[in-house]
Amino acid sequence: MLSIKSCNKTIGAVISGIDLTSFNDSEFAQLYQAFLKYKVIFFRDQFLSPESQLKLAARFGELEVPHPFFPHVSTHPQVSEIETTPGNPPGKSYWHTDMTWQSAPPKCSVLCAQHLPDKGGDTIWVSMEAVYASLPEPLKQKLAGKTATHAVHGFAGSRFDEVNSDGESRVDGISKGMVAVKHPVIAKHPETGHPTLYINEQFTRWLDDPCIEEEGITLDRLFDYAHNASLQVRFRWETGSVAIWDNRCTQHFAVTDYGDKPRKLHRVVVKGTPPEPFELYR
Repeated sequence: MLSIKSCNKTIGAVISGIDLTSFNDSEFAQLYQAFLKYKVIFFRDQFLSPESQLKLAARFGELEVPHPFFPHVSTHPQVSEIETTPGNPPGKSYWHTDMTWQSAPPKCSVLCAQHLPDKGGDTIWVSMEAVYASLPEPLKQKLAGKTATHAVHGFAGSRFDEVNSDGESRVDGISKGMVAVKHPVIAKHPETGHPTLYINEQFTRWLDDPCIEEEGITLDRLFDYAHNASLQVRFRWETGSVAIWDNRCTQHFAVTDYGDKPRKLHRVVVKGTPPEPFELYR
């Protein structure tokens, strides 16, 4: 029997009693409602093949094309490989919402652990709906209707950014033609209607209203609200663990405390829709 156990009062739930390679419509309906309610759902002992992971992700919507920077499973390009190997440690981590440099960032992601170091390598998620709710009321009013610019610059200088023989970086080459996009600072969840603070450290470049900083409102100040541990959940990976998160109302952070010990996870991403502003006054 399917069991759903919340991780805390704010975000995250562990779901057991289900086989993610074979479930009925009723079970998926329960799983999907938990996804919307808890924002990130976790499973243990789900040893998904690339085919099974793609099939599971497709239940949530149309799949994204292969990621432009991440390596992928050779036979399944929509399955990205997030891997650390000896001599190739992870780079610096940033709190981020996946791919907000797109006009329509992803709806959700399905991440499955293949192999892990003996310890370390947790991932932390934060509810950006709870972060928004924690803002002082005057700040909410000042942010209403504002936009911020997001861009792919967050990959520059990362381990995915090699320089070719012509001196051009890989990120610069791939990102030619990828124009920066503007998203509402306060976005409305397309299914629940809840407001979320829609910025992140890796891909949000600036607030578009030049007057807003004169009022003491900066991105760094807003980022700090997401560092509140009471609004977060920290997940300890095990081989076969799966996490599915709502990319429309969360950020996450990879804890890189394991050096270059081997670690590999497979990720599949589901397409989303352009974020819409939340109307504070209706």
